[in-house]
Amino acid sequence: MAPVSTVIGVFLITCVITCGVLLPSAHAGKVLVVPVEGSHWINIKILMMELIQKGHELTVTRPSNSIYIDESSEHFHIENIQIPGDHTVNKALYEEFIQNFVFNTIAAKHSSSLNVALHFIEGIKQMTQMISIQITALFEDKDLMERLRNADFDMVLADPYNVGGVMLAHYLKLPLVFFGRWMPTEDIHFALAPSPLSYVPVLHSRVTDRMLFPERVKNVLLYSLYFVVSHFIVYPAYDQIAHRYLNTNIGVFEMHKRADIYLMKVDFVFEFPRPMMPNAVYIGGFQCRPPKPLPQEIQELMDASEEGVVVFSLGAIVKTLPPRIAREIAAGFAQLPERVIWRYTGEKPDTLGNNTRIMSWLPQNDLLSHPNTKAFIAHGGENGVYEAIYHGVPIVGVPIFGDQYENILRLKAKGAAVLLENLGDLTAEDIFRAVRLIIDDPSYGNAMRKLSKLHRDSPIPPLKAAVFWTEFVMRHGGAGHLRAAGTELPWYQYYLIDVITSLTFALFLCIFLIYKFLQAIVKRCFPKKQKNKRE
Repeated sequence: MAPVSTVIGVFLITCVITCGVLLPSAHAGKVLVVPVEGSHWINIKILMMELIQKGHELTVTRPSNSIYIDESSEHFHIENIQIPGDHTVNKALYEEFIQNFVFNTIAAKHSSSLNVALHFIEGIKQMTQMISIQITALFEDKDLMERLRNADFDMVLADPYNVGGVMLAHYLKLPLVFFGRWMPTEDIHFALAPSPLSYVPVLHSRVTDRMLFPERVKNVLLYSLYFVVSHFIVYPAYDQIAHRYLNTNIGVFEMHKRADIYLMKVDFVFEFPRPMMPNAVYIGGFQCRPPKPLPQEIQELMDASEEGVVVFSLGAIVKTLPPRIAREIAAGFAQLPERVIWRYTGEKPDTLGNNTRIMSWLPQNDLLSHPNTKAFIAHGGENGVYEAIYHGVPIVGVPIFGDQYENILRLKAKGAAVLLENLGDLTAEDIFRAVRLIIDDPSYGNAMRKLSKLHRDSPIPPLKAAVFWTEFVMRHGGAGHLRAAGTELPWYQYYLIDVITSLTFALFLCIFLIYKFLQAIVKRCFPKKQKNKRE
């Protein structure tokens, strides 16, 4: 009789062989990552760490003047792009620039769609200059480009906002997976799928998918404005760089349309329904997770708050506020019976109430999961919105810039949020009334809890879907079979301009020939009458 250890050994070997036969072999791929600063980097890093845990090797391109991406990492390799010294900027200056941009332009003026769109376009122009400098520095670094060519990458994982990603994928002839929703000037949906303007809102249009006639007019005009800026100012600047270094006549906008997979940070529980494409994978809320234990001091504060807790954060960048606005907000909080936890680093307002706790950092996801959290006052950033949905906490929205207004508007349309439109004009009474409404009216909490149930009821968690489709592209060397032919058609073919023109010409030709034919018949049948008329 064989020893027990031998039997166990044979059994384990058999299991290993069986698993090797039945399961697809793991492929440890090499991924080149081209990210974007700020919250974009925080989000893509979540996917990166999942890929690293599965054994993939990642390399990240990083401009030397990066503010949020460290120069080195123990988890992945970093290739630094040396930016000329006169373009360097430190974190303090960058955050000061953002503060001035927000409060001296947007929040200080009437926030109409046109006003915000014009400031957005000005910001796009500045970002185009910054990214163009980075891309030029990248391709001018011959040693770096040689290392990237010889690295034998399997694919490029890029944020579509950074044009360097799509250019590198084209240059290295690698499959491309986009992680994100925003191209340099627009929602990537508009480049990827049919987007009827009758019910698909444009950024800053401030309308829902149920538009009245004036709203449809505004939607079309804003789309036209962005189209002109995109295709006559922004993309031509990038196309010049592409032609210089890639030696191609394919435009950058066309390159965006030829990506293999689009990992879209969208969930239609939150977003308005719209046409989709098979190579678009919707991973909205991928960053959401069950809560971690709170620090003891905060846990005790939350547990002792019998009246409830209101959490307030304007995101990672806007950590402070102009004194006048901070005083009004603090005064509004002081009127509440609930406790308030406020992420804030500025000077403490003299109107601050005893019920308000100021913190320079707070564990937002974990606080939102606590049963005593009654409301979340937020700027409408993507991360905060999805965390609130995940935990079922209704929102008082105070949007600042970008897509934040539209994010809150979508929740408002679903009955889960109150929208305070202009941060610069907020009063203590506005804050107090909005918080009381969101807490005292149970419909807001019920609506958000319903969204939470729908969001969680998914056959595969969004982060796992993102990992699967990224690995899918590595396994198969792309996903061209999911790409619609329309992404490669010239615009006049895509919109059937050639067909419409031909049919219109044929119709007029037929009408003309019929007219001439009838004219000839009339002349033949009534020759005298025609002659008498001439006399």
